[in-house]
Amino acid sequence: IHLLSAFLQQKGVVIAQCAVDHKTNEIPALRTLLDPLDIKDRVVTLDALHTQKDTARYIVEEKKADYLFTVKDNQSTLKQDIEDLGLVSFPPSAPNNRQTSRTT
Repeated sequence: IHLLSAFLQQKGVVIAQCAVDHKTNEIPALRTLLDPLDIKDRVVTLDALHTQKDTARYIVEEKKADYLFTVKDNQSTLKQDIEDLGLVSFPPSAPNNRQTSRTT
């Protein structure tokens, strides 16, 4: 049995899970997993398999959440674009008219 799970990292608690059909992978199961969850204004962390434009749009536009994706060789163009920026760290953004605040 292949399960996809959502869990609260700080509490170490699984809050949802769904089976992944043996004829596919986790990508199409992600919406099934996240659809019933209220994740508005939360951060969803996913591994490199889920670093997909449709997944990013779904999380931001439909679920009103933010995401943190791992970028590896499965997205070679994106990986190269990030490397070309030459940043030590990636700066936060404020999509959808949300404000970020920093104190110095």
